[in-house]
Amino acid sequence: GGEVERILRMVDGVLLVVDAFDGPMPADAVRPQEGAGAAPDAHRR
Repeated sequence: GGEVERILRMVDGVLLVVDAFDGPMPADAVRPQEGAGAAPDAHRR
């Protein structure tokens, strides 16, 4: 059970780093991950 959660946390961490590099962009409104079963707002601050 914990394996998936750990991977999702890792993915969220990567998204935060990408957000930090890219800054706010219109693409932030639509994330491919949201349709892939991840929590839609998990990466939002």
